[in-house]
Amino acid sequence: MLKTLDFYFSLLKTSMRASMSKRGAFLIEATLMVLNNLIFFSIWWIFFREFKTVADWRFEDMIVLMGIGLGSYGLMGICFGGIKKLSLIILNGDLDPFMTQPKNVLLHIAGSKSYAKGWGHLITGLILLFSRGVVSPLYIPLTLLCILTGSIVFTSINIIAHSLAFWMGSIENVSKKYCDALFLFTLYPTNIYSGILQIVMFTIMPAGVITFLPVELVRNFSWIQLLLFICISMSFFLIAFLTFNAGLKRYESGNKFGVRL
Repeated sequence: MLKTLDFYFSLLKTSMRASMSKRGAFLIEATLMVLNNLIFFSIWWIFFREFKTVADWRFEDMIVLMGIGLGSYGLMGICFGGIKKLSLIILNGDLDPFMTQPKNVLLHIAGSKSYAKGWGHLITGLILLFSRGVVSPLYIPLTLLCILTGSIVFTSINIIAHSLAFWMGSIENVSKKYCDALFLFTLYPTNIYSGILQIVMFTIMPAGVITFLPVELVRNFSWIQLLLFICISMSFFLIAFLTFNAGLKRYESGNKFGVRL
């Protein structure tokens, strides 16, 4: 386990250096993403100036939701960005180089890419969370934990969606649209939905797990709810891990020679 983690952090360090190699482009991309997110957030600010609450949620709750949602998505882009190309790697037979090394294939793919946009999302999320002005000693570690857990759920859903390429072939566009839709849904309060839609938001499109549950934890903290939240999040990761490994057994080599250095 320690060797695996050491390999992953070394790989991540290399990926982050690669993404920052062109500093000008990196700074512009990250800065533009921060501005884009703040412009979107301003829409909610205008909305809550007219309507003080939405399903018992106040503007402060919306700040936490967007902070955790953007932070989680950004952390995924920074630390597990390679997952976004998983279906394309499968279709092109590019898994071969990853499989030539005695390392965890999924972890190898996840850490092989880091995106500058992820920093923009993460920075925006942290700005929003700290702007809320909460000084509770529990607030900061809890929100940071929620960002980490949310990034795991985002990553898990991406793995599941892109792993379908093992069975369904060329679905990279569908997988990308599905994952992008999940990100958008996390930026809206799940309690505006009802009935079957609310069930969907906690299962097929688990936006509620990523942002709604963390906000409820911040509003009314409970150790039991925190444990339940972590268990639900880890169940998505387990499903993703099993899905990828089941698909890997079906994988047919692309007959490509070479190794990743």
